[in-house]
Amino acid sequence: MKFETAHKVLKGIPFISETNARVLYDFIIANKLSNCLELGFAHGVASGYMAAAIDELGGGKLTSVDLIETNAAFDPPIEKLLKELNLEKYVEIHRMQTGYNWFLHNDIKAQTVDGNVCKPKYDFCIIDGPKNWTIDSSAFFLADKLLKDNGWMIFDDYEWTYANADGKREVTDGITHRKLSQEELHTPQVKEIFQLLVLQHPAYSNFKIAVDGDWVWAQKKKSETKSITYTTSTTIPAMLRGALTRIRKKALGA
Repeated sequence: MKFETAHKVLKGIPFISETNARVLYDFIIANKLSNCLELGFAHGVASGYMAAAIDELGGGKLTSVDLIETNAAFDPPIEKLLKELNLEKYVEIHRMQTGYNWFLHNDIKAQTVDGNVCKPKYDFCIIDGPKNWTIDSSAFFLADKLLKDNGWMIFDDYEWTYANADGKREVTDGITHRKLSQEELHTPQVKEIFQLLVLQHPAYSNFKIAVDGDWVWAQKKKSETKSITYTTSTTIPAMLRGALTRIRKKALGA
C-alpha cells in the first residue's frame, strides 16, 4: 500500500508525525524488513504505516505489543485502524497485563532451542513505550536476543521527560509520576538508555540521532569503529541507502 493511501486513513490521529511516519515507511521498504517488532502501539498509527510498508513489499509480519489497558484508553484502537486499511493480516497484536517485557520473555522462551540458544527472528524493533529506565533498559537487552544480526533498533522520545508530561497526565504506561524522584522526573530516560547501554554495547554500531524527530537508531552490527551520525529525521532513509548528506559525524570518545 502506498504511503499516501495509508495517510488518508491515519492522518490527524496521534502519536506519530507525518514526517516520522514517512521515515518509518521508507526505511522498512528501503531495507526490505519483513519481520518487525513494535513495543508500544497506542492507537496503532505507526503500526498502520508499518503494515502498509510490509504490504508494499509483498508480504511480511508486524508484531505489535502493548498493555491490556490500551484497548480502552485509545479510541480509535489499533484493530479499527487496521481494518479500515484492510491490513489486519500483516499484524499480530498482543496486549499484556504488565507490559511488553513479559511478551519478550515468552518470545525468547519460544525461540530457545537446544536448551540454551535463542534463535533471533526480527529484522527490526522499535521501542516506544513508557520511556522508563527500568522497563526500557530491560526491553533493549531482551529485544536484542530476538534481533537478527544487521537488524535495527529504534527508540522514540529521546529527549522526553516525565516532568514535561506532567501537565498532560499523571501516569504514563503504568508509571505514576508522583512516585518518581526529582532526578527521575527531569532526566530523559531514553537518552540515558541509549548513551549508557546501546552506545556501549559491543554488538551495535552505526548510530543515528535525528535531532528534530526525537528518534535514535542503532544497527546490530559489530564494528571496530563506532560513530554517531546527527541528522534531521527527513534525511535518515537517504542515509541508510548510503547518501550521507547534511550530516555531522564523529567517532565515539573523540
